[in-house]
Amino acid sequence: MIKETFKFKLFYFIRYFGDALFYPFMSLYFISKGVTEAELGLILAITPIATILVNPVWNFLARDMRAIRVILKVMTLIEGILIIVVTQISGFELYALVICLIAMLCSPFISIQDGFTATFANQNNIEYTSIRIHASIAYVVASAIAGLVIVYLGYTVLFVVAGMMFILTMLIAFWIKPLKDELQRQNAPQRDIKALLRNREFYKYLIFYTLMVGAVRVGDSFFGVYMTGVKGLDATQYGFLYAAFILAEVIVIRVLINKGQLISERKLMIISALLFALRFVAYSFIDDSVALSVITILRGIAWGIFLFANIRYIMKIVKVENVTPAIMIITLLFSVFTAVGNFLFGRFVNNMGYSWLYLILAGIIGLGFVVILVLSPKITYENDAISSNE
Repeated sequence: MIKETFKFKLFYFIRYFGDALFYPFMSLYFISKGVTEAELGLILAITPIATILVNPVWNFLARDMRAIRVILKVMTLIEGILIIVVTQISGFELYALVICLIAMLCSPFISIQDGFTATFANQNNIEYTSIRIHASIAYVVASAIAGLVIVYLGYTVLFVVAGMMFILTMLIAFWIKPLKDELQRQNAPQRDIKALLRNREFYKYLIFYTLMVGAVRVGDSFFGVYMTGVKGLDATQYGFLYAAFILAEVIVIRVLINKGQLISERKLMIISALLFALRFVAYSFIDDSVALSVITILRGIAWGIFLFANIRYIMKIVKVENVTPAIMIITLLFSVFTAVGNFLFGRFVNNMGYSWLYLILAGIIGLGFVVILVLSPKITYENDAISSNE
């Protein structure tokens, strides 16, 4: 069991190491290649739009653990190859095309990966977050060195290494042994989409997630350009800043794994929403780049709290066999929000500036706060094989 848990931890570490070398710096790369902020908004909108279109197909294909394993292998290989392709092309149209392909062929990967891992954790009485934390650790390390790689070796080297990390993730997926549901396919509980769609508590969480995380993701989409293009940070400073707030995330997750078992998911989500909103309000009214960098640490604290509580909450709202489709449905609605948000705010920033952008997003997070405060999803299932055991 320790060996299999190690494989999952490595699975997350390598995959997110590659993720951290590419996605936080993708916007900076496109801007450096002459893409305007309006065009960047369109590129950033492509991913959630494509996710909306293909999510039902992937949801259908991810019908059991055997199918999910195959999907994980294929997706991460394709994503790695396409990230490398980005370095070999130029022009807004080609960038948009490749990002569209990544979105259509690979965007559900994280949702499927989390569902797959949550199932493993549930079957083996393991705290899911004790595995997921290795993704955050990977982000700390990779973000810290990425800026230096850009300065001394350039974006091409950075993105090629990122692509290789994705391809290596595919090999680790081959190494992981079949889960119990794969070995006992005939007796494994089947997902019950009808029960999921009748679950009112799931819809409450869906609305909260979409408002809060959607607003955070839209704000983060423009964060790199904001801190470098507006506030004057260079790539190295931005990389260290990114590593700093992810380090805060790691520390928070580690503390909660040890001390947060008795805190309700509702309380954790309330705190998370307040911190996210406070961060964006600060971006609207504070100009000093040093102060903004310190305030950005709130993002790591809030996200660490959210990551600890998110899967735990979902597993107490829906049946364990419905965790993966629940995550994918959440991703679908979340993608609608981020598609519209990235597209509109890409044009909004040019006319109104970043202060209004972040103030409006803080207001949207505030709506999510009201939802989780007033319409808190009730605990329906005790799929509580998410103890502190590692």
